[in-house]
Amino acid sequence: MKKNENILISIILVCIVAPIILIGAYNLVLYYLVSKDEINVEVFSQDLIEKFKSVEGITSSDTFKPTHFSFENPYGPEYYSYYQFEYEISKDEYEENNLSYGTDSDFDTLSYGLFREEKDEDTYLCRAKITKTFNKEKYDAFEKIYNEIHNIKPEEPVNYDKDKENSIANNSYNTSIDDVNSPGISDDFWKEYDNAVNNLDKKYFVTDFSNYKSSDAIKTLSNDDIEKIAEVGFKESAARIAGEGAENVESQTIKLEEIVPNNYFTRKYRESDEAYPNLKMTAYVVTRENEMGNGIKIYIDPNTGLIVGGAAFGD
Repeated sequence: MKKNENILISIILVCIVAPIILIGAYNLVLYYLVSKDEINVEVFSQDLIEKFKSVEGITSSDTFKPTHFSFENPYGPEYYSYYQFEYEISKDEYEENNLSYGTDSDFDTLSYGLFREEKDEDTYLCRAKITKTFNKEKYDAFEKIYNEIHNIKPEEPVNYDKDKENSIANNSYNTSIDDVNSPGISDDFWKEYDNAVNNLDKKYFVTDFSNYKSSDAIKTLSNDDIEKIAEVGFKESAARIAGEGAENVESQTIKLEEIVPNNYFTRKYRESDEAYPNLKMTAYVVTRENEMGNGIKIYIDPNTGLIVGGAAFGD
């Protein structure tokens, strides 16, 4: 009788312990899949891929392949948060689906937008970097996919973290989801922000690009002149837009480069990033960055000595 009791106890223990072991093994495998660069294709479901196609307006494609998806907020305020989505697609299918992405010269001067480059002679690599103000519909669609990936219900609060985590990938690509703190912004903050744009010093900044013309008579600018003008830009960027690296004078470089003027300094809260390709020019690009590789670029028209845009770069 005692022997039977021991057998019964053993069976009960097995029934209790076995599921725990199986759950632990499952979680271990799942952790391995989502934290390694190379994982099974099944983790990134075909259903999700189809949803990404829908967001991009791709109705038909056999070559569409996502390569990266992340949420980022590099400077804190909600205004700066964005989703970045990258994918490959054949040039033929790019044309068939009437996609319209900018080239590298446009993207280099834009904080956000749509960009493509050639991966090879038959394939484009497309990047969509989307803020809520740039394209709210697409931003909301990416947010929905992000929440689905993380199993976040709409009514649940999302606690973002500045640490990055790789959460989805497959054998041929690594897809990362970046969580960062995204506090709400008061109306007063944005009124002050827009007021600062209205009060930009026109001795240094171009504020009306629609009527701006670069002078044919080249203005002679010394290095001291360029540095003085750029310093105004760095201070404005640090105070209102992005500040990482803006004070690192020792890292400063000055180069003549071909740029497209943009509204880096003149964009208001509810406005999208915008570039002005009709004003494309060779300008002084003054760059500062910190030890982490994050920095600011100031664009100065050599013919007028006015700041015609800028860019923030880095993580």
